[in-house]
Amino acid sequence: MKRKTLTTAVLAGLTGMAGMVSVSNAVNLNPDGLGQVLLYPYYSTRGGNDTLISIVNTTDQAKSVKIRFIEGLNSREVLDFNIYMSAFDVWVAGIVTNTGGGGQMLTPDRTCTVPYFFQSSPITIGGTQFGRAPFVNYQYTGPNADGGPSSIARTGSGYIEVIEMGTLVGTAAGWATHVNGVPANCGGLVSRWQAGGEWTTNAGLDHEPPSGGLFGAGTVVNVGEGTMFTYNATALDAFAGPEQILHTNPVSINPNLTDGLNTESNVFINGFLDTQVWPAGPFAVNATLTLNQVMNEYVIGGDSDAASEWIITFPTKHFHVNTAPGGPQLGAPILPFTSTWSVPSPFACEEINFRFWDREEREPAPGDVIPSPPPPTPDSFELCIEANVIRFGSGEETPPGTSEIFKEPFGFPHGYVNFDLPDDFGAGWVRFDFNPQADAGIYDHPSIPSAQGIRYLGLPLIGFWANTHANGVADGGMVLRNYAGAYQHRGSRRIVLSD
Repeated sequence: MKRKTLTTAVLAGLTGMAGMVSVSNAVNLNPDGLGQVLLYPYYSTRGGNDTLISIVNTTDQAKSVKIRFIEGLNSREVLDFNIYMSAFDVWVAGIVTNTGGGGQMLTPDRTCTVPYFFQSSPITIGGTQFGRAPFVNYQYTGPNADGGPSSIARTGSGYIEVIEMGTLVGTAAGWATHVNGVPANCGGLVSRWQAGGEWTTNAGLDHEPPSGGLFGAGTVVNVGEGTMFTYNATALDAFAGPEQILHTNPVSINPNLTDGLNTESNVFINGFLDTQVWPAGPFAVNATLTLNQVMNEYVIGGDSDAASEWIITFPTKHFHVNTAPGGPQLGAPILPFTSTWSVPSPFACEEINFRFWDREEREPAPGDVIPSPPPPTPDSFELCIEANVIRFGSGEETPPGTSEIFKEPFGFPHGYVNFDLPDDFGAGWVRFDFNPQADAGIYDHPSIPSAQGIRYLGLPLIGFWANTHANGVADGGMVLRNYAGAYQHRGSRRIVLSD
């Protein structure tokens, strides 16, 4: 596909300046971390990992919030429910392993949820009461079978969405408000969704449109190995359309990232604000998350026995590729994705080109690097699932059965992808490129055109680099010294004018 390219400066003159007056009214990636939508790129319960999450309401308004836990293979929901937060509230939970290798949610938090897990499924651990909800496989088995693995173990890793449904007012806001640390009447909120309840016929009752102001964080911790990785949730603001209320029954898998009615996006590209209007809200969400190139570091091996793994999650991919029951059942992929998930071959792979350097600016000689699984070309490989774990390793070694950090199994397409490095490339950085021939006007992953005829190049994604170091004997003879860190991906953006 060939398109005429324009410089960013010219495009800014055509589109960005005209949109300056409506920054607050367009979907945007909030650099300050506050928003109506929070995206958590990864959770893991595998190999001793637990994941802790928090949601913070920074406003003086009560809010109704949908939280969705999503498995990482084909983005099927494994647990959804509603949270009703009071002003200035914090809700926390842990995701831990369950029977059969699946996940489950535990929360010590008294904030109102529907169902209210402290009443419907309480559990006491070490003298502390938790609300509990096991993850389920209903969205990828039975009538929703998508051709992928059907075991509950599939729920052991994935990612999380949080969507503000509306601002609570009136009676419902009073019930959600904490009195001496305990909500006033969670039972009243539950009853509104029971048979004959007011919200079953009028979900907008006691609601005003979302107002934003949420932030969140995630932590993957492995107590046995002494490691902890923390990240901030990606925040999207102005997701809902003007006067749109998204409040839905907790049994519903909506709202999701396709339900926002705001079709305008604001994205900063090389210091210029680009404003576009899209055919539907999901494409505005895509624009805010799309990167043409992704960059980060790696460190492996050495005296500190370093390990590096990248998370790359495509939180909107399933709406563009899913052909299986239980999904959109598309007949063809929707750009910028180019491959569909199909049964019985559950693949929706995207070819990724790359270059990498060590810390002295060296690149490998031809033939030095061969990613596993085998790539279509020597300088590319494929990412086939929604929440991808990419392990960096030496080309001399056999990939382990599970990755060192996130304990994902090795195997195509569900397990981690192994990125083999030459032996003398123990530290450096990598650049993934979704449109390597863009300068020639050939685009592998362009978006659909906006109303102004602009295409965004790349794929909508979130993620980070996780890095560990181990020191068996530290000063003073102490034995266990493990160190860990997580670093958000960097990237570049590119837009072009459609022919």
